[in-house]
Amino acid sequence: MSINTSSRPHFYQASGDMGQREEVAQQAGRLLYHGSAPYNYNRPNSYANGGTAPTYGSTTLSSSVAYETNPCPCCKPMSTSRRAFCIMVTFDVLLLFVLWILYTQLSTYAGTFSKRFMKEVEGYDFKQSLFDIPLLSFWRFLVLIFSYAALNMRNPWLVALTTFGTCVFLLIKVFMFNFDEDLASGQNTLDYVLIIISFVVAWVECWFLDFRVLPEEKRAEIEARGAVLDERTSLLGRGDHRSIGGTETNDQYYSPYHTPHDSDDEEGSKRYHSIPPSSVNSRASSRNSNQLSLGSQEQEYQRLAGGLFATAMQLYENEEGWKLDNGDEKDLSSGCVYSKQLPELGGKFFKLKGVVNTTPQKGFEEIYFNTEDSPAWNPTVLESKILQVIDEHTDVLYNIAAEAAGGMVSARDFVNLRCWKEMNGMMISVSKGVTHPDMPEQKKYVRGENGPGCWVFKAVPGDPNKSEFVWIVNTNLKGWLPTYLIDQAMSGVLMDFFKYFNQRINYLNTLES
Repeated sequence: MSINTSSRPHFYQASGDMGQREEVAQQAGRLLYHGSAPYNYNRPNSYANGGTAPTYGSTTLSSSVAYETNPCPCCKPMSTSRRAFCIMVTFDVLLLFVLWILYTQLSTYAGTFSKRFMKEVEGYDFKQSLFDIPLLSFWRFLVLIFSYAALNMRNPWLVALTTFGTCVFLLIKVFMFNFDEDLASGQNTLDYVLIIISFVVAWVECWFLDFRVLPEEKRAEIEARGAVLDERTSLLGRGDHRSIGGTETNDQYYSPYHTPHDSDDEEGSKRYHSIPPSSVNSRASSRNSNQLSLGSQEQEYQRLAGGLFATAMQLYENEEGWKLDNGDEKDLSSGCVYSKQLPELGGKFFKLKGVVNTTPQKGFEEIYFNTEDSPAWNPTVLESKILQVIDEHTDVLYNIAAEAAGGMVSARDFVNLRCWKEMNGMMISVSKGVTHPDMPEQKKYVRGENGPGCWVFKAVPGDPNKSEFVWIVNTNLKGWLPTYLIDQAMSGVLMDFFKYFNQRINYLNTLES
């Protein structure tokens, strides 16, 4: 489904049903992940010439899909991260053997290298020989390669066992090994290096498998089955149409935004290179069949959005306790930033207040309905994309905020639930951070989390062509950031935003005149 998000809510148009292109894309995705295609993949002409397109989850492909989604672990292709793990384990054992040979070369034993070598091996003594260090790494190599390369195991217990065994052995070795001879000569310190490196590489192997290999493979497997892994999914339940292992529907596959149906022009989607495609209901279609088609997740979004208005109006109407952080209250055309501590609502809130040269409706239209175009005029936002339209007044927005405080605060991304309405002549939008299955946390950005907040446009008394604009925001930037740096970043971002928004409004006014 593709929609033109630049239109107003009443004019969103839904496109037609999925065509043959989407069906082939589904099969191609299975081919890429599982390494083999469903048996109908080589027969696209069977439905291109009037036949019936294959339906995933039906009896047509039941045996093939069952095999592809539940293959024998030994037969599944090895992922890139797992191959990197196997290379790392091989490198570790070779490194320790090389270091042990160098240690033997520099040892203080009398005689040639061969005699020193034989003394380390044949005359092995736990208190005087380090031959057991490379042997320990070789044992670890055999266990890990057999388990995670040959058997393609999917749990971390064996690497945890080898790491634990290595640590116990090295601790005993440190207490019992005779370092006195090398320490007195001052010529060979590789015994210390061998023990330390053996300890480090064991922990690196454990960390890499448990925190890189297994999570990446799990995410890829779930995505291939038609569901997206989200570490905080329990906060808001998924829609029923994305159950894992269930029947797949065409709603899971869609065309890029700003792209006509059956069009191969991808120019409109290149701008949002960080954002994957997402399932979207058009505002027009959701208005007509909202309650009939919404899943449990969408209904939860609506319930949450409905409760935000009371909180937003409480924040907006209560003028007490706000402290001026930036700007001049006598000149609202440049904007002012205030702050206030509200522990019962989530911590510190910031309020931007200013006057813009436009009506409330036009200002709100630009900032809310044209939000996907905002990166073109607002450098504080790198990308902005509507992930899902819930109904005529509610949607889920993803955006990436640029770095702040002179680069000391790196770029953050956010997923926000938004809902708007017109009330008492004011245009109001409320928002709050949520999770969404189409946008799990990205490796490139720290995922920030927004508390309850709002935008309010209100006509200036006596001048209907000017609006008082208020933005109240509460955000958790995550990461180890000092309070003063967060305050500086938020104040600067809000002031910069108002400056760019004013410039945008003035530009639009010039075009109209």
